[in-house]
Amino acid sequence: MKNTGCSLLLALLLCGCTASPAVVPFHYDNGPDYVREGLYRIVDDRGRMGYADESGRVVIAPRFAFALPFEGGKAKVTDTGQRKEVPGSGGEHWYWESDAWYFIDTMGRKTDDPQARDATPLP
Repeated sequence: MKNTGCSLLLALLLCGCTASPAVVPFHYDNGPDYVREGLYRIVDDRGRMGYADESGRVVIAPRFAFALPFEGGKAKVTDTGQRKEVPGSGGEHWYWESDAWYFIDTMGRKTDDPQARDATPLP
């Protein structure tokens, strides 16, 4: 009986681990994303982006189509758009094109900043 209880507990723990989506660092510049202002970009198994702290704890759950690093307490993000190759780069360089950029704070709350709609940024 004792062994069955341990097996059940182990099975429940394993099920809980596999039920949550895998989150990995966003791949940038030939490696994992850089930490900026204590956060780095992450990607879930659906390709949505979010942010984790230096210990790997998810701070802003992946929900954006694309997200840029934090700078000055805010990050430029979008829920729509598509990845475009920089012409002549042979697929090595790309950017994200969207008409719906906005800024978030370090808690993931949308901020009112008109600069978000300016030029399409590079990753």
